[in-house]
Amino acid sequence: MGVQSYLQWDPLVLEPVFRGIYQNEMDQKLKRDFIPVLYGVEGSQKANEFFEGVGGEGLMVPWKQSNNQVAYGQVQELWEAKYTHEKFSLGREIDRDFIDDLKLTQLKDKITTMADAVYKTQQYQAVEIYNNGFNASGTDYYGAPKTFVGPDGQPLYSTSHPYSPTNNIDVQSNLMTKELTIDSWDEAQVRAQGWVDDRGVLMAAQLDEVMVHPYNMRVAFQIAGIDGKGIGYEPGSSNFNINVFEGQIKVIVNPFLKDQKAWFGFDSARKRQNAKWFWRRKPENGTITDFDTEVAKFKVVGRWSYGYNSPWYTIGSTGVDPA
Repeated sequence: MGVQSYLQWDPLVLEPVFRGIYQNEMDQKLKRDFIPVLYGVEGSQKANEFFEGVGGEGLMVPWKQSNNQVAYGQVQELWEAKYTHEKFSLGREIDRDFIDDLKLTQLKDKITTMADAVYKTQQYQAVEIYNNGFNASGTDYYGAPKTFVGPDGQPLYSTSHPYSPTNNIDVQSNLMTKELTIDSWDEAQVRAQGWVDDRGVLMAAQLDEVMVHPYNMRVAFQIAGIDGKGIGYEPGSSNFNINVFEGQIKVIVNPFLKDQKAWFGFDSARKRQNAKWFWRRKPENGTITDFDTEVAKFKVVGRWSYGYNSPWYTIGSTGVDPA
């Protein structure tokens, strides 16, 4: 039975119709969902989530140097990361005349555009920390002013990340300014593999993902190669140099990035540990009709939070060499 044959002014009828239109649209949109690509996604049962930063363990101690017994090490407390879940909502009002007159196309448009707005909200939020990663202040997905510093008091990408809360003299960098080329990617790999923890021990980071705006898509795939289509040589090489990165890098092409030339390298395993998205209440929808105004209201409401505990999963470049 088609929608037209049973659509009527009855909440018990309208709700499944509205919900079905909305969910069908969201199912299509979420086939390109960047949230699970960019974050370790978890559920939450609390108003806030906290991550207590823990320093490095150091290295194992020779048995003789520990007096022939197990050496129990001490780890330093690092910075605390706090995630406060915020509530987000969007609704549509639909006049009864739309239902009585069976304006099905307009009705569907009202619901599908709402689903589109919900999807885009979350996708813009997913890249918010990257769109504002090079400065301490910026604007959120909605255009409101917002401070963008991590638990260590620095922007996500900085040349001055301190080793620990008790040592802000020793610093290290995850910021670059070079455009994306195979040489700058090579430099990013070397830099990331040189990161150390608060004890000076290598973190053993390994960049295996690069996120780019569509502007840099061609360059990114030339560096990463494409299964079954690669030629095995460095892009632009006249000496037929072997491309050592081919097949080793996942390319994430994200149109929600606002800076065309900026690019971001990730250690995917460390990213899942350090970049977090918490669902306190996944978006829920509902319908109610108003007796006096004869208006049906359809809403979507949810609560979630997102951010990062530590910057040591990513290196970012503005893509613009300073003059």
